[in-house]
Amino acid sequence: MRMYEVGVKCGHVGRNNYVEKTFAIKANSGKEAAAIARQMPRVKHHHADAIRFVSEIDTETFNQIIAQNNDDPYFHCDSIQEQRRKCELDIKQEYAEDIGERTYWYDLPPVFHGKTRVRNPKKYFNRMISAERLVYEAA
Repeated sequence: MRMYEVGVKCGHVGRNNYVEKTFAIKANSGKEAAAIARQMPRVKHHHADAIRFVSEIDTETFNQIIAQNNDDPYFHCDSIQEQRRKCELDIKQEYAEDIGERTYWYDLPPVFHGKTRVRNPKKYFNRMISAERLVYEAA
């Protein structure tokens, strides 16, 4: 078996944020090492770019990475409060150019049905359409 160093995107640091961490993994190939790393806890499993890099390493580097991860408080926290207290993390934004300001309901223009203002348009019109279907089917 060979030894690999796999850089991954880890989560649990807020929405659209990640932390880059490195794991030491024993596997037969780089692809297998990447697959093992993707299934490890705290890794962003469903992200296509969760695996940042894979490189073959020697025994000394393998042991250094294992020791470094054992000393890292990020991997030993049980709650977000403990993580905030103990960890100094280099948090990066996931899709910095795609993330715009959120649109809140009070920023949107009002929606009217006739002269009546509708508070929740999606809910209102979905129910109205389903009620019209019932009337149409009954006739």
